[in-house]
Amino acid sequence: MTPPPVDALVELFVGPTAHGLPAELVHQDGVRVRPPARRGHIDALVTREPPGHIALVDGRYDDVPAVGHRELLGALAAGWTVTGLGSIGALRAAELLPHGMTGYGRVFAHLLATEAPDDEVALLHGPAPDYQPISEALVDLRAFAEHLVGAGRVDHDQAAAAIGLLAGRWFGDRSQPAFIDAIRTTAGDTAAGAARAHLPRLPGLRVKTLDLRDYLRERPWTQPPTLSRSCPPIAEAGPSSTTSTPRGNC
Repeated sequence: MTPPPVDALVELFVGPTAHGLPAELVHQDGVRVRPPARRGHIDALVTREPPGHIALVDGRYDDVPAVGHRELLGALAAGWTVTGLGSIGALRAAELLPHGMTGYGRVFAHLLATEAPDDEVALLHGPAPDYQPISEALVDLRAFAEHLVGAGRVDHDQAAAAIGLLAGRWFGDRSQPAFIDAIRTTAGDTAAGAARAHLPRLPGLRVKTLDLRDYLRERPWTQPPTLSRSCPPIAEAGPSSTTSTPRGNC
């Protein structure tokens, strides 16, 4: 087996999804950290640098134009390897998988399987460099709801109903208190109290951040592309499900 190149570099566009990860993992050798991408950032990179690896995780899309499909396709056409994961990167990878963009992780698989709307991964956050989350992404609240089901605090229907209430709200209103209120509405005060007691576990269940952690540990940009990396199993029952089936062009 040919060893991976020691000088392989990935251009990592990331912000709040990296919150809580060790700095030495995010800023490791071979990773050039860039802020969340907005329209034009990929074009600017492609025009300045020779082809390499792009990992799109976070992007800006509320106050400025979002990173566009055309510039990602342009990067692919110019010879770049473009991987999407975590947040808007997972969305763009699900949309552009037939055109050569690679997806990574459970959020990507969930979006590919469910065709969930864009706000599934959206949240409000504070400024750089910490990008501390202010609200919670719906995909992460789904994972927390599944955790509560597994812990026997609510049943599946109650959890699904709570997520349904939150899905109908603006993404910035999807907070931890809003989740507890939704559980109270669908499952009662006792379940809401139990859910509140489990809130300290929520940061460790944020599937967007877990995908980024796994990506940075695995360092796939240093390895040849594989079928399993380009075409991961699809979680049919949610982002943390272990039940999967192949899909797409795999």
